[in-house]
Amino acid sequence: MIRSTPLVAVLLFAVAFSAQVVTAQETIRFEDAINIALDKNIDLQKAANQLELQRSNVLREKGDFLPNLNLSTRPNRSWGLTFDQNSSQLISERSDLISFGANSSMTIFNGFDDMSSYASAKYLLEADEYAYDRAQQTVFFNVIQAYLQVILDQEQVQIRTEDVESQAQQLARIQEFTRLGARPISDLYQQEAATANSELLLLEAERAVQLSDIRLIQVLELDPLQDYSFIAPPSDSLALGIVNYDLDALLARSLESRLDRMALRSEIAAASQDIRSAKSSRYPTVNASAGASTSYFSLRQQPLLDANGAPIIDSEGNVVTETIPFGDQFSDNRNWSVGFNVSVPIFNGFQVRNAVDRAKITHRNRALDLQNLEQNIALEVRQAYLDYQTSAKRLDVTEKQLRSATQAIDVEQERYNVGASTLVELQQARASFVDAASQRAQAVFQFVFQSRVIDYYLGVLDPQDAVIR
Repeated sequence: MIRSTPLVAVLLFAVAFSAQVVTAQETIRFEDAINIALDKNIDLQKAANQLELQRSNVLREKGDFLPNLNLSTRPNRSWGLTFDQNSSQLISERSDLISFGANSSMTIFNGFDDMSSYASAKYLLEADEYAYDRAQQTVFFNVIQAYLQVILDQEQVQIRTEDVESQAQQLARIQEFTRLGARPISDLYQQEAATANSELLLLEAERAVQLSDIRLIQVLELDPLQDYSFIAPPSDSLALGIVNYDLDALLARSLESRLDRMALRSEIAAASQDIRSAKSSRYPTVNASAGASTSYFSLRQQPLLDANGAPIIDSEGNVVTETIPFGDQFSDNRNWSVGFNVSVPIFNGFQVRNAVDRAKITHRNRALDLQNLEQNIALEVRQAYLDYQTSAKRLDVTEKQLRSATQAIDVEQERYNVGASTLVELQQARASFVDAASQRAQAVFQFVFQSRVIDYYLGVLDPQDAVIR
Protein backbone atom coordinates (compact mmCIF):
# COMPACT_ATOMS: atom_id res chain seq x y z
CA MET A 1 0.00 0.00 0.00
CA ILE A 2 2.82 2.40 0.79
CA ARG A 3 4.48 1.76 -2.59
CA SER A 4 1.25 2.51 -4.49
CA THR A 5 0.88 5.97 -2.95
CA PRO A 6 3.10 7.80 -5.52
CA LEU A 7 1.19 6.16 -8.38
CA VAL A 8 -2.13 7.24 -6.89
CA ALA A 9 -0.82 10.79 -6.48
CA VAL A 10 0.29 10.90 -10.10
CA LEU A 11 -3.10 9.66 -11.30
CA LEU A 12 -4.94 12.21 -9.16
CA PHE A 13 -2.71 14.99 -10.51
CA ALA A 14 -3.33 13.86 -14.10
CA VAL A 15 -7.10 13.79 -13.56
CA ALA A 16 -7.04 17.24 -11.96
CA PHE A 17 -4.88 18.65 -14.77
CA SER A 18 -7.10 17.17 -17.49
CA ALA A 19 -10.17 18.59 -15.77
CA GLN A 20 -8.59 22.04 -15.84
CA VAL A 21 -7.81 21.66 -19.54
CA VAL A 22 -11.36 20.58 -20.37
CA THR A 23 -12.99 23.38 -18.40
CA ALA A 24 -10.65 26.12 -19.67
CA GLN A 25 -12.55 28.80 -21.54
CA GLU A 26 -11.31 31.29 -24.08
CA THR A 27 -12.88 34.70 -23.61
CA ILE A 28 -13.74 36.49 -26.84
CA ARG A 29 -14.97 40.06 -27.09
CA PHE A 30 -16.55 41.64 -30.13
CA GLU A 31 -13.29 43.30 -31.21
CA ASP A 32 -11.52 39.94 -30.88
CA ALA A 33 -14.20 38.26 -32.97
CA ILE A 34 -13.70 40.78 -35.78
CA ASN A 35 -9.93 40.26 -35.82
CA ILE A 36 -10.31 36.48 -35.71
CA ALA A 37 -12.77 36.47 -38.60
CA LEU A 38 -10.63 38.77 -40.76
CA ASP A 39 -7.64 36.54 -40.07
CA LYS A 40 -9.19 33.08 -40.46
CA ASN A 41 -12.06 33.43 -42.92
CA ILE A 42 -11.40 31.10 -45.85
CA ASP A 43 -13.33 33.13 -48.42
CA LEU A 44 -11.35 36.21 -47.45
CA GLN A 45 -8.09 34.29 -47.76
CA LYS A 46 -9.12 33.12 -51.22
CA ALA A 47 -9.91 36.71 -52.21
CA ALA A 48 -6.46 37.76 -50.97
CA ASN A 49 -4.86 34.96 -53.00
CA GLN A 50 -6.76 36.04 -56.10
CA LEU A 51 -5.60 39.61 -55.54
CA GLU A 52 -1.98 38.46 -55.30
CA LEU A 53 -2.37 36.38 -58.46
CA GLN A 54 -3.80 39.30 -60.41
CA ARG A 55 -0.91 41.52 -59.32
CA SER A 56 1.39 38.90 -60.80
CA ASN A 57 -0.67 38.94 -64.02
CA VAL A 58 -0.28 42.71 -64.29
CA LEU A 59 3.49 42.37 -63.90
CA ARG A 60 3.51 39.68 -66.60
CA GLU A 61 1.56 41.87 -69.02
CA LYS A 62 3.87 44.78 -68.29
CA GLY A 63 6.84 42.58 -69.14
CA ASP A 64 5.50 42.10 -72.68
CA PHE A 65 6.68 45.64 -73.50
CA LEU A 66 10.28 44.73 -72.65
CA PRO A 67 12.76 42.71 -74.74
CA ASN A 68 13.69 39.23 -73.62
CA LEU A 69 17.29 38.12 -73.14
CA ASN A 70 18.59 34.55 -73.26
CA LEU A 71 22.09 33.22 -72.61
CA SER A 72 23.11 29.76 -73.76
CA THR A 73 26.15 27.50 -73.69
CA ARG A 74 26.76 24.10 -75.23
CA PRO A 75 29.78 22.10 -73.99
CA ASN A 76 30.56 18.87 -75.84
CA ARG A 77 33.29 16.23 -75.55
CA SER A 78 33.85 13.43 -78.06
CA TRP A 79 36.45 10.67 -78.39
CA GLY A 80 37.26 7.70 -80.61
CA LEU A 81 39.37 6.58 -83.57
CA THR A 82 40.09 9.01 -86.40
CA PHE A 83 42.30 8.87 -89.52
CA ASP A 84 45.50 10.90 -89.35
CA GLN A 85 46.42 12.11 -92.83
CA ASN A 86 50.02 12.82 -91.86
CA SER A 87 50.73 9.31 -90.58
CA SER A 88 48.04 7.54 -92.63
CA GLN A 89 46.99 5.68 -89.50
CA LEU A 90 43.98 5.41 -87.19
CA ILE A 91 44.67 7.16 -83.93
CA SER A 92 42.68 7.58 -80.72
CA GLU A 93 41.65 11.18 -80.32
CA ARG A 94 39.58 13.30 -77.90
CA SER A 95 38.12 16.71 -78.70
CA ASP A 96 36.29 19.41 -76.73
CA LEU A 97 33.83 21.86 -78.24
CA ILE A 98 32.10 24.60 -76.33
CA SER A 99 29.92 27.38 -77.69
CA PHE A 100 28.41 30.47 -76.09
CA GLY A 101 25.47 32.53 -77.29
CA ALA A 102 23.17 35.39 -76.36
CA ASN A 103 20.00 36.45 -78.13
CA SER A 104 17.23 38.95 -77.56
CA SER A 105 13.93 39.69 -79.24
CA MET A 106 11.29 42.36 -78.87
CA THR A 107 7.83 42.97 -80.24
CA ILE A 108 7.70 46.22 -82.17
CA PHE A 109 4.03 46.08 -83.15
CA ASN A 110 1.31 43.47 -82.66
CA GLY A 111 -1.88 45.37 -83.34
CA PHE A 112 -1.89 47.00 -79.86
CA ASP A 113 -2.43 43.59 -78.23
CA ASP A 114 0.16 44.30 -75.52
CA MET A 115 -1.44 47.63 -74.65
CA SER A 116 -4.98 46.25 -74.44
CA SER A 117 -3.89 43.15 -72.49
CA TYR A 118 -2.03 45.32 -69.99
CA ALA A 119 -5.03 47.63 -69.60
CA SER A 120 -7.34 44.62 -69.12
CA ALA A 121 -5.06 43.18 -66.43
CA LYS A 122 -5.05 46.49 -64.54
CA TYR A 123 -8.85 46.70 -64.66
CA LEU A 124 -9.12 43.13 -63.37
CA LEU A 125 -6.70 43.99 -60.57
CA GLU A 126 -8.91 46.93 -59.68
CA ALA A 127 -11.94 44.60 -59.69
CA ASP A 128 -10.19 42.12 -57.39
CA GLU A 129 -9.26 44.93 -54.99
CA TYR A 130 -12.92 45.97 -54.80
CA ALA A 131 -13.95 42.33 -54.38
CA TYR A 132 -11.50 41.87 -51.51
CA ASP A 133 -12.80 44.95 -49.71
CA ARG A 134 -16.39 43.77 -50.23
CA ALA A 135 -15.43 40.35 -48.86
CA GLN A 136 -14.11 42.08 -45.74
CA GLN A 137 -17.42 43.90 -45.37
CA THR A 138 -19.33 40.64 -45.75
CA VAL A 139 -17.22 38.93 -43.09
CA PHE A 140 -17.71 41.90 -40.76
CA PHE A 141 -21.46 41.87 -41.40
CA ASN A 142 -21.76 38.13 -40.71
CA VAL A 143 -19.84 38.51 -37.45
CA ILE A 144 -22.12 41.37 -36.35
CA GLN A 145 -25.21 39.31 -37.13
CA ALA A 146 -23.98 36.19 -35.33
CA TYR A 147 -22.54 38.11 -32.36
CA LEU A 148 -25.71 40.15 -31.85
CA GLN A 149 -27.72 36.92 -31.85
CA VAL A 150 -25.48 35.54 -29.10
CA ILE A 151 -25.92 38.71 -27.05
CA LEU A 152 -29.69 38.68 -27.57
CA ASP A 153 -29.95 35.04 -26.49
CA GLN A 154 -27.81 35.79 -23.44
CA GLU A 155 -30.19 38.63 -22.60
CA GLN A 156 -33.14 36.27 -22.95
CA VAL A 157 -31.46 33.86 -20.52
CA GLN A 158 -31.04 36.73 -18.05
CA ILE A 159 -34.74 37.62 -18.40
CA ARG A 160 -35.79 34.00 -17.91
CA THR A 161 -33.44 33.61 -14.94
CA GLU A 162 -34.96 36.63 -13.22
CA ASP A 163 -38.43 35.24 -13.96
CA VAL A 164 -37.51 31.89 -12.38
CA GLU A 165 -36.24 33.69 -9.29
CA SER A 166 -39.43 35.79 -9.09
CA GLN A 167 -41.60 32.69 -9.53
CA ALA A 168 -39.66 30.90 -6.78
CA GLN A 169 -40.11 33.84 -4.42
CA GLN A 170 -43.81 33.96 -5.25
CA LEU A 171 -44.07 30.22 -4.60
CA ALA A 172 -42.51 30.69 -1.17
CA ARG A 173 -45.00 33.46 -0.33
CA ILE A 174 -47.98 31.37 -1.47
CA GLN A 175 -46.74 28.40 0.56
CA GLU A 176 -46.78 30.63 3.62
CA PHE A 177 -50.23 32.01 2.70
CA THR A 178 -51.69 28.52 2.31
CA ARG A 179 -50.10 27.39 5.56
CA LEU A 180 -51.86 30.25 7.31
CA GLY A 181 -55.08 29.56 5.41
CA ALA A 182 -55.04 32.94 3.66
CA ARG A 183 -55.01 31.36 0.17
CA PRO A 184 -56.61 28.20 -1.22
CA ILE A 185 -54.44 25.18 -1.95
CA SER A 186 -55.26 25.57 -5.66
CA ASP A 187 -53.14 28.75 -5.73
CA LEU A 188 -50.18 26.72 -4.51
CA TYR A 189 -50.66 24.12 -7.24
CA GLN A 190 -51.02 26.80 -9.90
CA GLN A 191 -47.87 28.56 -8.73
CA GLU A 192 -45.91 25.31 -8.69
CA ALA A 193 -46.96 24.74 -12.30
CA ALA A 194 -46.03 28.32 -13.23
CA THR A 195 -42.61 27.92 -11.59
CA ALA A 196 -41.96 24.67 -13.44
CA ASN A 197 -43.00 26.27 -16.74
CA SER A 198 -40.65 29.20 -16.06
CA GLU A 199 -37.79 26.75 -15.47
CA LEU A 200 -38.62 25.00 -18.75
CA LEU A 201 -38.51 28.30 -20.64
CA LEU A 202 -35.13 29.01 -19.03
CA LEU A 203 -33.80 25.68 -20.31
CA GLU A 204 -35.01 26.54 -23.81
CA ALA A 205 -33.34 29.95 -23.61
CA GLU A 206 -30.07 28.35 -22.50
CA ARG A 207 -30.35 25.94 -25.42
CA ALA A 208 -30.80 28.88 -27.78
CA VAL A 209 -27.57 30.41 -26.42
CA GLN A 210 -25.71 27.18 -27.11
CA LEU A 211 -26.98 27.09 -30.69
CA SER A 212 -26.09 30.73 -31.32
CA ASP A 213 -22.63 30.07 -29.86
CA ILE A 214 -22.19 27.23 -32.34
CA ARG A 215 -23.24 29.50 -35.19
CA LEU A 216 -20.74 32.17 -34.12
CA ILE A 217 -17.99 29.55 -33.77
CA GLN A 218 -18.77 28.50 -37.33
CA VAL A 219 -18.65 32.08 -38.60
CA LEU A 220 -15.32 32.70 -36.85
CA GLU A 221 -14.04 29.27 -37.96
CA LEU A 222 -12.84 28.45 -34.46
CA ASP A 223 -11.93 25.06 -33.05
CA PRO A 224 -15.30 23.37 -32.33
CA LEU A 225 -13.75 21.30 -29.53
CA GLN A 226 -12.71 24.39 -27.57
CA ASP A 227 -14.99 26.11 -25.06
CA TYR A 228 -15.58 29.83 -25.58
CA SER A 229 -17.14 32.64 -23.61
CA PHE A 230 -18.49 35.49 -25.73
CA ILE A 231 -18.63 38.79 -23.86
CA ALA A 232 -21.31 41.35 -24.63
CA PRO A 233 -20.04 44.86 -25.45
CA PRO A 234 -20.77 47.70 -23.03
CA SER A 235 -24.36 48.86 -23.14
CA ASP A 236 -23.28 52.41 -23.98
CA SER A 237 -21.79 51.12 -27.27
CA LEU A 238 -25.29 50.20 -28.44
CA ALA A 239 -26.35 53.55 -29.86
CA LEU A 240 -30.13 53.79 -30.15
CA GLY A 241 -30.35 57.17 -31.85
CA ILE A 242 -32.77 57.11 -34.77
CA VAL A 243 -31.50 58.50 -38.09
CA ASN A 244 -34.01 60.04 -40.49
CA TYR A 245 -32.87 58.48 -43.77
CA ASP A 246 -34.05 59.66 -47.17
CA LEU A 247 -34.74 56.69 -49.45
CA ASP A 248 -33.79 58.46 -52.68
CA ALA A 249 -30.51 59.61 -51.15
CA LEU A 250 -29.80 56.07 -49.94
CA LEU A 251 -30.42 54.63 -53.40
CA ALA A 252 -28.15 57.19 -55.05
CA ARG A 253 -25.40 56.66 -52.49
CA SER A 254 -25.54 52.88 -52.79
CA LEU A 255 -24.91 53.08 -56.54
CA GLU A 256 -21.85 55.21 -55.86
CA SER A 257 -20.33 53.30 -52.95
CA ARG A 258 -21.18 49.61 -53.45
CA LEU A 259 -17.86 47.86 -53.94
CA ASP A 260 -19.32 44.89 -55.81
CA ARG A 261 -20.80 47.31 -58.36
CA MET A 262 -17.42 49.01 -58.72
CA ALA A 263 -15.79 45.61 -59.22
CA LEU A 264 -18.26 44.71 -61.95
CA ARG A 265 -17.74 48.03 -63.73
CA SER A 266 -13.99 47.32 -63.73
CA GLU A 267 -14.68 43.87 -65.19
CA ILE A 268 -16.74 45.52 -67.95
CA ALA A 269 -13.82 47.84 -68.72
CA ALA A 270 -11.51 44.81 -68.84
CA ALA A 271 -13.91 43.02 -71.20
CA SER A 272 -13.86 46.07 -73.48
CA GLN A 273 -10.07 45.85 -73.64
CA ASP A 274 -10.34 42.13 -74.38
CA ILE A 275 -12.36 43.00 -77.51
CA ARG A 276 -9.57 45.28 -78.63
CA SER A 277 -7.04 42.55 -77.89
CA ALA A 278 -8.99 40.02 -79.97
CA LYS A 279 -9.14 42.45 -82.92
CA SER A 280 -5.36 42.92 -82.81
CA SER A 281 -4.87 39.57 -84.56
CA ARG A 282 -6.14 41.21 -87.76
CA TYR A 283 -3.06 43.44 -87.94
CA PRO A 284 0.51 42.60 -88.96
CA THR A 285 3.08 41.86 -86.29
CA VAL A 286 6.65 43.14 -86.35
CA ASN A 287 9.39 41.59 -84.20
CA ALA A 288 13.06 42.52 -83.92
CA SER A 289 15.83 40.18 -82.81
CA ALA A 290 19.58 40.32 -82.19
CA GLY A 291 22.16 37.73 -81.24
CA ALA A 292 25.83 37.08 -80.60
CA SER A 293 27.83 33.85 -80.39
CA THR A 294 31.35 32.44 -80.14
CA SER A 295 32.98 29.03 -79.71
CA TYR A 296 36.12 27.09 -78.83
CA PHE A 297 37.36 23.81 -80.42
CA SER A 298 40.25 21.93 -78.87
CA LEU A 299 41.46 20.44 -82.22
CA ARG A 300 41.69 23.74 -83.99
CA GLN A 301 45.43 24.18 -84.72
CA GLN A 302 47.76 26.93 -85.84
CA PRO A 303 51.45 26.74 -87.03
CA LEU A 304 54.09 27.03 -84.34
CA LEU A 305 56.39 29.93 -85.27
CA ASP A 306 60.07 30.43 -84.53
CA ALA A 307 61.68 33.64 -83.30
CA ASN A 308 61.63 35.07 -86.81
CA GLY A 309 57.94 34.36 -87.25
CA ALA A 310 58.45 31.48 -89.69
CA PRO A 311 56.64 28.14 -89.29
CA ILE A 312 58.69 25.41 -87.61
CA ILE A 313 59.22 22.27 -89.72
CA ASP A 314 59.91 18.91 -88.08
CA SER A 315 62.38 16.26 -89.29
CA GLU A 316 59.76 14.66 -91.51
CA GLY A 317 58.99 17.92 -93.25
CA ASN A 318 55.67 18.52 -91.50
CA VAL A 319 54.65 21.87 -90.08
CA VAL A 320 54.60 21.79 -86.30
CA THR A 321 51.22 23.01 -84.95
CA GLU A 322 49.69 23.93 -81.62
CA THR A 323 46.13 24.32 -80.33
CA ILE A 324 44.82 27.86 -80.70
CA PRO A 325 44.36 29.29 -77.15
CA PHE A 326 40.87 29.61 -75.71
CA GLY A 327 41.01 33.40 -75.52
CA ASP A 328 42.07 33.74 -79.15
CA GLN A 329 39.31 31.44 -80.37
CA PHE A 330 36.75 33.21 -78.16
CA SER A 331 37.70 36.49 -79.85
CA ASP A 332 38.16 35.21 -83.40
CA ASN A 333 34.93 33.17 -83.53
CA ARG A 334 32.56 35.96 -82.55
CA ASN A 335 29.42 36.32 -84.68
CA TRP A 336 26.69 38.96 -84.61
CA SER A 337 23.20 38.96 -86.04
CA VAL A 338 20.32 41.42 -86.30
CA GLY A 339 16.97 40.70 -87.89
CA PHE A 340 13.34 41.65 -88.25
CA ASN A 341 10.28 39.50 -88.73
CA VAL A 342 7.05 40.76 -90.26
CA SER A 343 3.96 38.54 -90.26
CA VAL A 344 0.78 39.54 -92.10
CA PRO A 345 -2.35 37.48 -91.35
CA ILE A 346 -4.26 36.47 -94.47
CA PHE A 347 -6.66 33.75 -93.37
CA ASN A 348 -6.81 31.74 -90.15
CA GLY A 349 -10.02 29.76 -90.39
CA PHE A 350 -12.23 32.45 -88.78
CA GLN A 351 -10.36 32.11 -85.47
CA VAL A 352 -10.01 35.87 -85.10
CA ARG A 353 -13.68 36.41 -85.85
CA ASN A 354 -14.63 33.81 -83.26
CA ALA A 355 -12.34 35.38 -80.66
CA VAL A 356 -13.84 38.83 -81.29
CA ASP A 357 -17.40 37.48 -81.07
CA ARG A 358 -16.66 35.71 -77.79
CA ALA A 359 -15.10 38.86 -76.35
CA LYS A 360 -18.12 40.94 -77.37
CA ILE A 361 -20.55 38.43 -75.86
CA THR A 362 -18.57 38.42 -72.61
CA HIS A 363 -18.76 42.21 -72.57
CA ARG A 364 -22.54 42.15 -73.12
CA ASN A 365 -23.01 39.56 -70.38
CA ARG A 366 -21.02 41.68 -67.95
CA ALA A 367 -23.24 44.64 -68.81
CA LEU A 368 -26.32 42.49 -68.10
CA ASP A 369 -24.76 41.41 -64.79
CA LEU A 370 -24.33 45.07 -63.88
CA GLN A 371 -27.95 45.81 -64.74
CA ASN A 372 -29.11 42.90 -62.59
CA LEU A 373 -26.82 43.90 -59.72
CA GLU A 374 -28.09 47.48 -59.73
CA GLN A 375 -31.65 46.16 -59.57
CA ASN A 376 -30.77 43.95 -56.61
CA ILE A 377 -28.95 46.81 -54.87
CA ALA A 378 -32.03 49.02 -55.17
CA LEU A 379 -34.26 46.27 -53.76
CA GLU A 380 -31.85 45.51 -50.91
CA VAL A 381 -31.56 49.16 -49.93
CA ARG A 382 -35.33 49.67 -50.12
CA GLN A 383 -36.00 46.62 -47.93
CA ALA A 384 -33.27 47.65 -45.47
CA TYR A 385 -34.83 51.12 -45.27
CA LEU A 386 -38.30 49.71 -44.55
CA ASP A 387 -36.93 47.25 -41.98
CA TYR A 388 -35.05 50.07 -40.28
CA GLN A 389 -38.19 52.19 -40.08
CA THR A 390 -40.09 49.26 -38.58
CA SER A 391 -37.35 48.51 -36.05
CA ALA A 392 -37.25 52.19 -35.02
CA LYS A 393 -41.01 52.22 -34.39
CA ARG A 394 -40.77 48.91 -32.55
CA LEU A 395 -38.07 50.40 -30.34
CA ASP A 396 -40.45 53.12 -29.17
CA VAL A 397 -43.43 50.79 -28.78
CA THR A 398 -41.57 48.16 -26.74
CA GLU A 399 -40.18 50.83 -24.43
CA LYS A 400 -43.72 51.96 -23.60
CA GLN A 401 -44.88 48.35 -23.36
CA LEU A 402 -42.14 47.44 -20.87
CA ARG A 403 -42.79 50.53 -18.77
CA SER A 404 -46.51 49.74 -18.56
CA ALA A 405 -45.90 46.04 -17.87
CA THR A 406 -43.49 46.93 -15.04
CA GLN A 407 -46.07 49.18 -13.42
CA ALA A 408 -48.79 46.55 -13.90
CA ILE A 409 -46.81 43.74 -12.24
CA ASP A 410 -46.00 45.97 -9.26
CA VAL A 411 -49.67 46.89 -8.82
CA GLU A 412 -50.93 43.31 -9.22
CA GLN A 413 -48.35 42.01 -6.75
CA GLU A 414 -49.54 44.49 -4.11
CA ARG A 415 -53.20 43.71 -4.82
CA TYR A 416 -52.55 39.97 -4.54
CA ASN A 417 -50.66 40.40 -1.29
CA VAL A 418 -53.67 42.15 0.29
CA GLY A 419 -56.17 39.71 -1.23
CA ALA A 420 -57.66 42.13 -3.77
CA SER A 421 -56.50 40.12 -6.80
CA THR A 422 -56.43 36.49 -7.87
CA LEU A 423 -53.38 34.42 -8.69
CA VAL A 424 -54.54 34.17 -12.30
CA GLU A 425 -54.46 37.96 -12.65
CA LEU A 426 -51.02 38.10 -11.05
CA GLN A 427 -49.68 35.40 -13.37
CA GLN A 428 -51.12 37.19 -16.39
CA ALA A 429 -49.40 40.40 -15.32
CA ARG A 430 -46.12 38.54 -14.79
CA ALA A 431 -46.39 36.83 -18.19
CA SER A 432 -47.03 40.22 -19.80
CA PHE A 433 -43.98 41.66 -18.05
CA VAL A 434 -41.67 38.82 -19.13
CA ASP A 435 -42.98 39.05 -22.69
CA ALA A 436 -42.50 42.84 -22.69
CA ALA A 437 -38.92 42.48 -21.43
CA SER A 438 -38.21 39.88 -24.10
CA GLN A 439 -39.77 42.02 -26.83
CA ARG A 440 -37.76 45.02 -25.65
CA ALA A 441 -34.48 43.10 -25.82
CA GLN A 442 -35.31 41.85 -29.30
CA ALA A 443 -36.27 45.35 -30.43
CA VAL A 444 -33.00 46.86 -29.17
CA PHE A 445 -30.76 44.33 -30.88
CA GLN A 446 -32.88 44.28 -34.02
CA PHE A 447 -32.57 48.06 -34.28
CA VAL A 448 -28.80 47.90 -33.84
CA PHE A 449 -28.59 45.17 -36.46
CA GLN A 450 -30.79 47.02 -38.96
CA SER A 451 -28.61 50.11 -38.69
CA ARG A 452 -25.63 47.99 -39.77
CA VAL A 453 -27.71 46.32 -42.49
CA ILE A 454 -28.19 49.73 -44.07
CA ASP A 455 -24.44 50.39 -43.89
CA TYR A 456 -23.73 47.01 -45.47
CA TYR A 457 -26.16 47.43 -48.37
CA LEU A 458 -24.92 50.98 -48.90
CA GLY A 459 -21.39 49.57 -49.14
CA VAL A 460 -19.99 51.78 -46.36
CA LEU A 461 -19.65 49.19 -43.59
CA ASP A 462 -16.13 49.65 -42.26
CA PRO A 463 -14.38 46.51 -40.93
CA GLN A 464 -12.04 48.77 -38.96
CA ASP A 465 -15.01 50.01 -36.93
CA ALA A 466 -14.79 47.47 -34.10
CA VAL A 467 -17.77 48.79 -32.13
CA ILE A 468 -21.38 47.68 -32.45
CA ARG A 469 -23.06 51.02 -32.92
